[in-house]
Amino acid sequence: MSLDTKFRPRTYADVIGQENTVTILRQYVTSGAGLHQSYLFSGAWGSGKTTLARILARALLCDNPVGGDPCDQCRSCVSILEGGTSENFFEIDAATNSGKDSIKRITEGVKYSTYSGKSPIHLMDEAHRLSKDALDALLKPLEDTVPGGKDKQMICLFCTTEPEAMRNTILSRCAPAFVIKPVSPEKMADRLAFVCQT
Repeated sequence: MSLDTKFRPRTYADVIGQENTVTILRQYVTSGAGLHQSYLFSGAWGSGKTTLARILARALLCDNPVGGDPCDQCRSCVSILEGGTSENFFEIDAATNSGKDSIKRITEGVKYSTYSGKSPIHLMDEAHRLSKDALDALLKPLEDTVPGGKDKQMICLFCTTEPEAMRNTILSRCAPAFVIKPVSPEKMADRLAFVCQT
């Protein structure tokens, strides 16, 4: 197992240098508001956007979240951790699945109720690579309710290194937009020391 996979944060407690973002994400889970919104995570390559989005997805779908963190023991958490997906969570690499057909399969699926009754969560990595037609196909399911509405059909977690390339119509449907900043050299050194000692 590669070091980046072995030491990738699994819970918010493992995340370093993003305290404000983590606090807000935990609040969305504990308040119950998170299942009714879509999110944008932007930042440089390797800054932790996708990691934070995955933790958020597990926490929102978790049967027994603990302080806003996923329990990592329920069926949903284990399924995502072990297989990278679940009946309610889907991760898409928009760099290779950027067309309208890929998104159409997603939007067709949201018409049906999920087993858990929770809204399906779609994590779209490299979201700025989605084509115009693909983004157009997402607009209707995302606009069926305003951010914070109680009958959201789907939740999208958009991760991108180029937020300026995203369409404003999509950005306006993401209630919070998080800018993931690089970790300070001091905190990075502490983390590397921990990895070396483990």
